Amino acid sequence: MNHYVLTAEHIQKKYNGNTVLRDVSIHVKKGEIYGLIGKNGSGKTTLFRILTGLIPRYNGTVSVGESGVQKSKASAVINSPSLFLNLSAFENMKAQAFLLGMRDDSRIKQTLKTIGLENCNNKLVRDFSQGMTQRLKLGMALLENPDILILDEPVNGLDPDGIAELRELLIHLNHASGMTILISSHILSELEQVATCFGILHDGEIVKEVFIQDILQSGTTLEQLYMQSIKGGKQ
Repeated sequence: MNHYVLTAEHIQKKYNGNTVLRDVSIHVKKGEIYGLIGKNGSGKTTLFRILTGLIPRYNGTVSVGESGVQKSKASAVINSPSLFLNLSAFENMKAQAFLLGMRDDSRIKQTLKTIGLENCNNKLVRDFSQGMTQRLKLGMALLENPDILILDEPVNGLDPDGIAELRELLIHLNHASGMTILISSHILSELEQVATCFGILHDGEIVKEVFIQDILQSGTTLEQLYMQSIKGGKQ
């Protein structure tokens, strides 16, 4: 039995008469890292905003959580959380926790340890590297201990060290707690190291979905598969 924790069926969205999403359906299994691929303007961010409720008006249906099971919690880093540059990581997390109604600092300390910023109490965010800043943004999304994490281009602007650090963190979250992750990236070689399943978004539709083991067995690469898929259309 497939245990889907996030499904979208026949999603359509237009802006000022222009169709951004024509007919998008995705099915993300529990514990999966699902990589969404598509060129700029293909509708990835619009889809993520629909999935997280940031865009309330669209055609189609979205379901979060397994059927017959308590609703899952989803958090996202899409529009990056505003950070207070003159505060520390802990102080930024404290402000976010206050907005969420959390008064106990234990969850903040645990999250800072998870993202590797537990020893940065005396360092202001303005002095953080890009990688540290991105991990802090991720930590803000992790405060509520979500079952599903949605990340839109999280490695943008990171150097190789920052990309590697984020990759290791996402794999740890997935393996240690079974967290389901939906992630987009233009760096297909990097996404190939993280995701377990991929959806290719092109011309307003998902033209192909494929598992990582299928790619490995085929002897091709994700980039080659992507190019073949957008040229060949829906399969």
